[in-house]
Amino acid sequence: MDKLDTKTSGKELVTLRKRAIKGGGYSLYLDHMSDGVRTREFLRMYLVPERTKLDKVQNRETLRQANALKSKRILQIQEGYTGIRSHKCKDMLLTDYIAEQQKFYKDQGKPKYALTLSKILRWINKYNKRTTILMVDQAYILDFCRYMRDGGLSEGSIHVYFAGLNTIFNNAYRAGVMRENPINRIDRFQRPKNPESEREYLTHDELKLLADTRCSNDNVKRAFLFACFTGLRLSDIEALRWEQIHATDGGGYQVEARQIKTGRLVYIPMSANALGQLPFAAVKTGKVFSLPNRVRVGELLKDWVCAAGIDKHITFHCSRHTYATLLLAYGADIYTVMSLMGHTSVSTTQIYAKIVDASKRKAVNLIPDLNRGENTADHVTLLAL
Repeated sequence: MDKLDTKTSGKELVTLRKRAIKGGGYSLYLDHMSDGVRTREFLRMYLVPERTKLDKVQNRETLRQANALKSKRILQIQEGYTGIRSHKCKDMLLTDYIAEQQKFYKDQGKPKYALTLSKILRWINKYNKRTTILMVDQAYILDFCRYMRDGGLSEGSIHVYFAGLNTIFNNAYRAGVMRENPINRIDRFQRPKNPESEREYLTHDELKLLADTRCSNDNVKRAFLFACFTGLRLSDIEALRWEQIHATDGGGYQVEARQIKTGRLVYIPMSANALGQLPFAAVKTGKVFSLPNRVRVGELLKDWVCAAGIDKHITFHCSRHTYATLLLAYGADIYTVMSLMGHTSVSTTQIYAKIVDASKRKAVNLIPDLNRGENTADHVTLLAL
């Protein structure tokens, strides 16, 4: 593993550090020193145990991204700039501050986050548009969350907006606009929770059934099955080019692509199942799959799944869930799966581990009871004593 310099000189403003995490590997974070105050910024970037060459390549890319962010933070502290003009020692409307942040992220090429901030702005304007940034404390934030909940907003959306506010207040603290991030004073049990969504996936038998069933668009069929064996999102499948498929030293092939959603570089070894779904091409240049628009892809996929007799609500993204659950079910460790999926947090990957555990429990309960005629509940009661 590449060495991580954790020595701090007296003049260093930001230091990249690592902390060991349960199960092996390290979590990366930045130590900030600004105005004599030291704070930690956890990056949700992880170094995985280096068991393979692929792990080493992934760790080098993770360290490259972490060091790039470190350099950016140093510049921000030196310039007193985190996306807004300097407002030190001056109060300002919270809505004005968020509007400036929104413009900053939009100019930085992050339209999705800018859109999230615009939605937060609309709710704050309805809640109390006269709130200044120095009026914001933990009580204000919790009551704002209650207001959104009473207004019919889902817990998942409140969780997203809460995270958006956390980023805004961290930026405000680093810029000297706020004395502290008030969210840091909110107990984690009081914070909005992101409800675990139902992740629909296909079993190995269902995948075989689909493979044996005709789809009216062969490219859609191949692309979906390819995604089931690589974990690539639809956006990445649409953008995938033959030039991104490379031969490896071991005689196999792998996909080397930067994820469109996260910007993370992933290296995905291709199994025989994945290779078998690649379309024939006399000249292997340009895009691999030629797909119709996404609405049509969804319609074709729905008809195909129905023709196979599979009673599940399957979307193209379910191929990604299928990939993760199959890897875990057949023995891959969670950090390998995290690396292959391009997750920034192991907690995301752990959701799939829970799905696999639930499937195992269900499978165990399929074994017929040896004590037929006896009350199984009695045995459960005895075990509890």
